[in-house]
Amino acid sequence: MSDSLASAEMAQTAPLQRDSLQQQIYDRLHAGLIAGAFRPGEVISSRGLAAQLSVSAMPVREALTRLTAEGALELTPSRTLRVRLLSPDDFDEVTAIRTELEGMAARRAGEGLTGADVTRICALHQTLRQAADSGDVDRYLAANADFHSGIYAAARWPMLLGMIQRLWLIVGPAIRASLPDQAHLSRSMGFHDAMRAAVLARDAAALRAAIIADIANAAPDIRAATVAAAATPTNEGQI
Repeated sequence: MSDSLASAEMAQTAPLQRDSLQQQIYDRLHAGLIAGAFRPGEVISSRGLAAQLSVSAMPVREALTRLTAEGALELTPSRTLRVRLLSPDDFDEVTAIRTELEGMAARRAGEGLTGADVTRICALHQTLRQAADSGDVDRYLAANADFHSGIYAAARWPMLLGMIQRLWLIVGPAIRASLPDQAHLSRSMGFHDAMRAAVLARDAAALRAAIIADIANAAPDIRAATVAAAATPTNEGQI
């Protein structure tokens, strides 16, 4: 299991290698879903995606099958594959579970931070700060996922990280659909600054509190986006 929730820029631009082609396609789509490269309800065409990546259809179908099994994609009654549309109840459930699991990962991470962990997390925070200041939402969402991942990876519980990854995989498109503006980014950075301060102080309780507050702060806007997306699913930007 990868220790990164999303390295979207690299995942979407790195050339595909011949070996493990299905895994590379899966990793690219996985990172894109987490970082908000896809919108809720967006139609995914395996044939179109294969043409875009200059690969055969088979490894693309295999990657899409995995993502469907993980709950990120869904089949419509007409058998069209699309990015999953979360209902408000779905989102509330995901948020409640995220709060528990990410809070647990933050506390455990805070209790065992090494000097290398602190240096790595602070570097990720700096990248996130630069993305927020630039106002580039796509860059910000990718950096946000990497920053959170850097904290959770320090917990050194791979199974817990895998559970968190799956939740981000499902909710990532809804986060992007909420279209965070500069004011939202500034509010969110307040919580991320608190996380950095807690990491520097090695204060596990403060780190957990900041992460839970961050999730709670973003939840109303993301929930509203799930309601809007469910009411008017879009097929724009089909692949």
